[in-house]
Amino acid sequence: MLNLRCFKAGKGDCFLLTWEKGQTHRLLIDSGIEGTYRFFGPLVRDFTENDSIVITHVDYDHIGGIFKWLNDDQQPINPSVGFYMNTPQLLITPEQSDKVGIEHGINLEELLKETGITPRPLFLYQYEDNILHLNGLQLKILSPTSEVLKKLIEEWTAREIYQNYLDKKLEDNDKVSAKGISNNRSKDDILNNAPQPHQWNKDLLNSSSIAFVLSFNDANILFMGDSNPDLVADELSDQGYTPDNKLPLEMLKISHHGAKYNTTKRLLEIIDCSDYLISTDSSGPYYHPSRETLILISEYGRSSRDKPIVIYSNYSLDIDKLLSEDERFNIEFKEIDQLEIVKKKDDGTFE
Repeated sequence: MLNLRCFKAGKGDCFLLTWEKGQTHRLLIDSGIEGTYRFFGPLVRDFTENDSIVITHVDYDHIGGIFKWLNDDQQPINPSVGFYMNTPQLLITPEQSDKVGIEHGINLEELLKETGITPRPLFLYQYEDNILHLNGLQLKILSPTSEVLKKLIEEWTAREIYQNYLDKKLEDNDKVSAKGISNNRSKDDILNNAPQPHQWNKDLLNSSSIAFVLSFNDANILFMGDSNPDLVADELSDQGYTPDNKLPLEMLKISHHGAKYNTTKRLLEIIDCSDYLISTDSSGPYYHPSRETLILISEYGRSSRDKPIVIYSNYSLDIDKLLSEDERFNIEFKEIDQLEIVKKKDDGTFE
């Protein structure tokens, strides 16, 4: 089975998967904000060539903890660890050097090189069958494409994205709670006029996020990062998944902390899933998760109205401000720090 730890990552993501295949193996997915390092640091200090790290995209709330780790002289990263991250140096880039973007991504790569680590890219059509094999674990890549990454490099300068990094770091330092924040849109209004995802070329930083189905012993988890749901749904559709032929999942890690533009009816209707995970502390200025996302999961994220679903989170969610009692029908909300993931039986229970 898989052990999944969900760290307190502020507005960000940070997960640690542990499994046995001859010996113990671990995979760190993202690293949250800088403060998240105090939670995952003690558990990764002995990472070896049997362990791996995936950074889904170079945004502050996913990359901050890695910066902290790389600057920890008492606990250096083992250079033999497998490290996967998309950065400009790993792609065919435009000739204009001032457009080779993501300054904090470049800075991270420089820090990794000083440690003796060479990051490996992770995007569609790079591996056979789009599958990365990690010691018995499989990551089937769904997004991004090289087109998305090249567009990111062309349109975002290093200065622009580094300023974005600093702005989000400042937001985290000045965060406020979601107390008093409410969304008065009715359920019918949300279902009839659901938020539409941003066009991927209008939200390049999040659309560059790595999304993948992680599989072990026939158990599947879809990790969305902050990815664009249309890009992921397109790839799943190309693989033959439809509302009549759904992708079976033990869990879906909801994209972008439950933001209203990153979960869609189309995506939910081509997966067979009853367990969902949202990583967020609900702080401002975004106050994730959105009411819209929870309504969509409730309506389309189960095979029937009577089928119960579970929404896990790494912080306590103020559900009373998001859903009415009727809207919470057959939904269980659980705050967790870790889970054991195994293949489910046909009746939805765990083997």
